[in-house]
Amino acid sequence: MTVTDQIRTLLAAKADAVIRRAPEELEPLIHADFIYVNASGSRFDKAYCVSGKIVFREQKVSELEVKPFDGFAVATMVLNDRFSVGGRDVTATYRSLCVFSRTIDRWQWVAGQTMAAQ
Repeated sequence: MTVTDQIRTLLAAKADAVIRRAPEELEPLIHADFIYVNASGSRFDKAYCVSGKIVFREQKVSELEVKPFDGFAVATMVLNDRFSVGGRDVTATYRSLCVFSRTIDRWQWVAGQTMAAQ
């Protein structure tokens, strides 16, 4: 399985876990020191991801490109999301850049930044 296939599998598992609201399944996919900057410029960490404060209804990944490096990989993608946050429903398309680290037996998501797709 290529690195791109492995990252695609991780992203699918992450999307499935957030849609089903299964933080126990999301836990091993996200690094303990995870950091993310969303399209609104807000910064958050792993605790926020598993808190249930954002409720995903759908997340589809397309245009995935992965560049592997020694021990980590950088991925760019387009995300089509439907979610609720702070009582507001959002349907939007984003361009995202994510960093994944490789441990002995798995990949983990360590950082990301998202912006509105043009």
